[in-house]
Amino acid sequence: MVTQKDVAERAGVSFITVSRVVNGEANVKEETKQKVLQAIADLGYAPGFAGRALNSGRVNTIAVLTPIPFYENVRSFYLMQVLSGIESFFREKNIDILIGFVPEVGMDASYDYLRPYRQKKVDGIIFIGMRKIPDSMIKELELRRLPCVAVGDRPESSLVSWVDTDNYGAGYSTIQRLWENGHRRIAFCGLDKSIYNANVSDRERGFVQALKDLGAGCRPEDYIIRTEYKFESIERDVFAAFSSYAEIPTALFCSVDSMIPPAVSALAKLNLSVPRDVSAVGFDGFINTTYFGMDVTTNVQPLKSMGHAAAEMLYSRMEQPGLEKQERVLPVSFYEGKTVLKIS
Repeated sequence: MVTQKDVAERAGVSFITVSRVVNGEANVKEETKQKVLQAIADLGYAPGFAGRALNSGRVNTIAVLTPIPFYENVRSFYLMQVLSGIESFFREKNIDILIGFVPEVGMDASYDYLRPYRQKKVDGIIFIGMRKIPDSMIKELELRRLPCVAVGDRPESSLVSWVDTDNYGAGYSTIQRLWENGHRRIAFCGLDKSIYNANVSDRERGFVQALKDLGAGCRPEDYIIRTEYKFESIERDVFAAFSSYAEIPTALFCSVDSMIPPAVSALAKLNLSVPRDVSAVGFDGFINTTYFGMDVTTNVQPLKSMGHAAAEMLYSRMEQPGLEKQERVLPVSFYEGKTVLKIS
């Protein structure tokens, strides 16, 4: 294995000089620095975790913890987009990324999910796609004052920074757009209350408040469809809801894009089509809008920007350990697809 001593001999400099170059210290002449860098390239030297941490207190590696597997098309697209924003930032800083997976529910109490940080393998953590960071983990993060940022969630912690999108505002403006297109009976496909998802809850609040402010002639709560994430559950619950309505809603606002295919399938069983009979709007914009075989009207989250913002926030905490918690809300853009019709 190539060592710093080997690099020093190759470059004709001291071990201390090599260490300074490796750790990015400024007190090295440019000519000497170039000799060391050339020797590093010639020998294929790479500093180890232990030595780097001993010299600088940093290992120039951050961890990403997520419950999202790579093999699920829709959610893995979300993960990859956010990761691309994180990677683009840390690549410029010469900082590596270590990815770890955590269960969606029922974390194994015997497994140490924060082990990479305890073992000094990483300098900070970014959480992606966690519906809710467990309270026990939050407590330890606070106790150890670990630099960490959550993407797509807003942990109630004085330490954990977060970056999210304006889910409430986008939910509200979506109803305004449907209203402007003549829709007065609008249904919302949300989640069962037992399923924690703060973002969907905010979209639902926007839906309810907008209809109340616009003077809808019905109780918005009566048009909320509660379901789960599974295709069969969504199809079943949308079918049951639309079968029970005295007057069929002219529009359906799906709280996530992946609800649109099963909702369309349910409506087809009632001889209703999108958008001829029922207009449909989604939320997330994770995937190409033609993925479902239709040009879906949806709200698009700036996923790469979210990842980049999270990386910036984490890096600032790594550079300034005493920095206070940061919160950032990014705007959501609206994509005008072909699943909404204007009615009189």
